[in-house]
Amino acid sequence: MTQTHLCPARDAFTLVKMLVDRFRSRQNAPDFTGAPLLDLSIGNPDIAPASRWRQRLQHFINRDDLHGYGEFHPDINRLLRERFAAYYQRRFLPPDAPFLLDPDRHIVDLLGSKEGIFYSLLSCLKPDEAVLMPDPCYTVYQSCARLIGARVERFTCDEFGQPDVSSVRPEQLQGARVLVICSPGNPTGVQLSADRLKQVLDFALENDLWLVIDRAYAEIAFTPARNGRLDGAALVEPGALSRVLELHSLSKSCGLAGWRIGFAAGAPELIARIRAAKFNADFGTFLPLQCVAAEVLDELEEIAERHRDVYAARMQRFIAKAALSGWHIPPSDGTFFLWAPLPPGFAGDDVDFVEQLLDATGVLVTPGSGFGPGGSGRVRIALVQSDEVLDDALQRLDKWQALRTGPIED
Repeated sequence: MTQTHLCPARDAFTLVKMLVDRFRSRQNAPDFTGAPLLDLSIGNPDIAPASRWRQRLQHFINRDDLHGYGEFHPDINRLLRERFAAYYQRRFLPPDAPFLLDPDRHIVDLLGSKEGIFYSLLSCLKPDEAVLMPDPCYTVYQSCARLIGARVERFTCDEFGQPDVSSVRPEQLQGARVLVICSPGNPTGVQLSADRLKQVLDFALENDLWLVIDRAYAEIAFTPARNGRLDGAALVEPGALSRVLELHSLSKSCGLAGWRIGFAAGAPELIARIRAAKFNADFGTFLPLQCVAAEVLDELEEIAERHRDVYAARMQRFIAKAALSGWHIPPSDGTFFLWAPLPPGFAGDDVDFVEQLLDATGVLVTPGSGFGPGGSGRVRIALVQSDEVLDDALQRLDKWQALRTGPIED
């Protein structure tokens, strides 16, 4: 990432926080006359959960017997894990799958898939061992690896944004224990093709690596489901069930980001290690939340479809309106992120663009290089605001562009 006098090199989260803090400090000054902050940087879903689920949560909260440690109510947790397993089985595996997920051996509930990233790497790695990850990728993978004291080795993506394990150099495999990927990808929005997923899995198995697949956005993939099933399940492949861990979340698919609920599915050895770590860290998910999540899972496909349709419509609308001013942004395969090249006529790098855009308009997006060198020259735009707010962002951008360069000819 290019360093400027305002923004020294940082990961995406640190950089965005610093920019927000600086902007709010200016905003609180008596002489501030700029536009208010319009934050399109963080993927914080704006679609609230249905009132019915909030009512059900209140129902369970009102029960006197559901306020102890979740760990010591194994019947409730067993039911939740059964529902997670059933959801995965019907949504991702073919009817003739050669196995059934065992809720005790193959499933552990999580306080959101983000903690699953940390616990999965903690379960795979020792200090000074290596984790392989694509460039660019979600910055939390690197942050968690460094908390553990592990070495981060990045490999490139191809021209279509697909992780390219053939680019891994032999020296990067020294001490490597785990490979992490995300599909649909954050920040790129790229869904792994079936051939590429098979290539990644074969590479992991051939090199005795654990494979952790972050599938937080699985239900926001815009590829149509086939017979009600989504693409991208690695666990069905031969040899995968003992070496692969998938991380899933209800945050994006159901608008439950603040509730913190998700699950890991896959390799029994890693599931057991994560469960042991969690026993020493949190004593289980809030019991009323476990009860509600078990009910939500029975209807997750229908809930997710409504949310996915909203994000797809926002994406189409934003891309079309941006194109009117000459900014051509490719659509994503999934997620609520756009992975956009810098607008035409901008001479600086992505960090310069984000700083100048924020200072001039109050609109904040995330610099692509915050996700790794491979993200240079792009920005990530989170479509987690209403159409009216997104239109406001585009209008501010258009005015800034016109003042900066004059009207852009398409």
